[in-house]
Amino acid sequence: MEGNGQGEEIIAAASPKYELVFEGITVSIGEKIILQNVSGTAQSGKLLAIMGQSGAGKSTLLDTLAGRMSLTSGAITLNQQPVGKKDKRQICYVLQQDIFFPNLTLRETLKFAAMLRISDQVSYDDKMKQLDEVIDALGLKNCLDTMIGGDMMPGLSGGERKRANIACEILTDPVILLLDEPLTGLDASTAQTFVQLLKSYAASHDKIVILTVHQPSSKLFFSFDSLLLMCEGQNAYYGATNNMVEYFDAIGITIAEGFNPADFILEKMKSCTDTQQKILEAAREVRLREDWPLKDRSSSVVYDDPASPTMLKTIQFRDKSSSFFVKFSKKKKAKSDEEEPGSIHASLMDLDEISQQPDIRTKKWPTGFFVQYKYLTIRTFQLAKSRHLDPTKLVENAVVCLLFTLIWFQLPRVEETVRDRMGAIFFIAIHWGFIPLFDAVASFPMERVVINKERAAGWYRLSAYYCAKMTSELPLTLLQPLFFVVVTYWAIGLNGITSFFATIGTVFINSIAGQSIGLFLGIVNTEMRQAITVTILIEMIIMLLGGLFTRNLPFWLDWMKYLSFLFYSYNCLMYLEFKDGPPLLCSGQNGSRSAYPVCHVDNNTMIPSPQVLEHHQISWEFWQYMLPLFGYIVVFRCLGYIWLRFVQKPH
Repeated sequence: MEGNGQGEEIIAAASPKYELVFEGITVSIGEKIILQNVSGTAQSGKLLAIMGQSGAGKSTLLDTLAGRMSLTSGAITLNQQPVGKKDKRQICYVLQQDIFFPNLTLRETLKFAAMLRISDQVSYDDKMKQLDEVIDALGLKNCLDTMIGGDMMPGLSGGERKRANIACEILTDPVILLLDEPLTGLDASTAQTFVQLLKSYAASHDKIVILTVHQPSSKLFFSFDSLLLMCEGQNAYYGATNNMVEYFDAIGITIAEGFNPADFILEKMKSCTDTQQKILEAAREVRLREDWPLKDRSSSVVYDDPASPTMLKTIQFRDKSSSFFVKFSKKKKAKSDEEEPGSIHASLMDLDEISQQPDIRTKKWPTGFFVQYKYLTIRTFQLAKSRHLDPTKLVENAVVCLLFTLIWFQLPRVEETVRDRMGAIFFIAIHWGFIPLFDAVASFPMERVVINKERAAGWYRLSAYYCAKMTSELPLTLLQPLFFVVVTYWAIGLNGITSFFATIGTVFINSIAGQSIGLFLGIVNTEMRQAITVTILIEMIIMLLGGLFTRNLPFWLDWMKYLSFLFYSYNCLMYLEFKDGPPLLCSGQNGSRSAYPVCHVDNNTMIPSPQVLEHHQISWEFWQYMLPLFGYIVVFRCLGYIWLRFVQKPH
């Protein structure tokens, strides 16, 4: 430490391992400017807080730093290297909402994240060791077997969920940790503990930590190392947190003693437009000075001179413990002192060191397709199991099976019961086509938020997720219709052992076709209410065109029956029942009241089963009815993937 002849202290700061610099960040959507010339730095081992009132642009700045929003102008560099979308793996972004699947335990959630987010080059045992280190560092060991929970389900506390959210992100050992409003919903004590935990993590692991905060308590405010205050998408203050009070006093805004500086300044900016403009003009004036800390970082960024009157007596910047130290005096100085040899700018990490970091700017995905598919399949199966094997749902299906059996029990094979037999067959087709359809529609909107978060963070390939989604639920989707058919087929008295196995296969294909349509509807309709409304409408159309209620549609509507997957599955089941089935007894004495001509010939009393198919205009072969069902499965599953891939990209 030396004097400079004017009594000013020159403090040589310890060199950080990483430094993130953002200069002249401007972001606009259409003609609306969201951010305007926002600048600042964040250094490893320190915590930078971005503060401002609602709508100030805090989250937009964080989105921009994370590479999730495009710059209109400006530059973002890490150790003087441009940061682009390909560098996302150096950055972890913790969203404001703690987005998890509520019916998984914390252990299951963290293990899934570790298996997918840590590189394949790391062994399973080493991945688990790394996970254990993160768990210990964040104090999550005592709640590993607790359900994540949510609004309708008990589980982790608010602080535990915040730490779990961070744990999932820092497993990749990122350089930069971005947190959007992480203190929302936490009480003062929990928030203070949480911030201390972040500071400890930043210092011990040499990481850059940036968080947004709305209006912290006084104690919490002064725990931040440096502060970027934003107003109307612009810099209002940038520097050491401890010097903010002096800074505003220097520009004529005195913070009364005993008041929380965060509350006072935000209230001032909100209540008076003149004060707001005064603060913004003062910030612009500081950035035009030669001693502005970012002045020598990039010659490509030009700041517009607001031509505002000088409002600062004198503001000098110096590095102090990797934060900017503000000095005040009565005289305005023309130029700042030359940069000290020991300052942060003279001792940046050699650029070659970044290229030596593992998995940085190399592979797009940390793990291979089959590893992703494996663990996505396990997780999706766990989620589906709780839904399909819910006790209430099992009781519901058992009751439906019992009622169905009692209503159609041992139908005699006579002409009078043909319509009853057709009704039973239609019910089997409609029930096990619509149940999987509706279940798929309802399940995907609930998963969408989690999946979008994970996709945006680059956890896994969309193809791996989609393949896992398509296959992992199949055993559970087919389990209940299998039980239903095994019980009811023989209880009703349908046609023989060969048809029995073919009926099971047909019901399976019917269920998968319904599920495929449901998945597509759930993907396309982003809101649950909208998805349910559209699904009910489509189910009504499919049912009316299914073939039981009418076989003689108007000629201009007749083609629509071929759009109903139920039309094909119902006709398949009818074919299996009547193509090679035993004959039926004609109605009335000697067939006198029969609707079948064969009963009126030579006193014939039996109707060959194939004539039932002819009577109801079922003239195709079995495979011709079955083939379109496979078409439904392929087409709608492909459409679902295309929609996710090209239309509903996560932001």
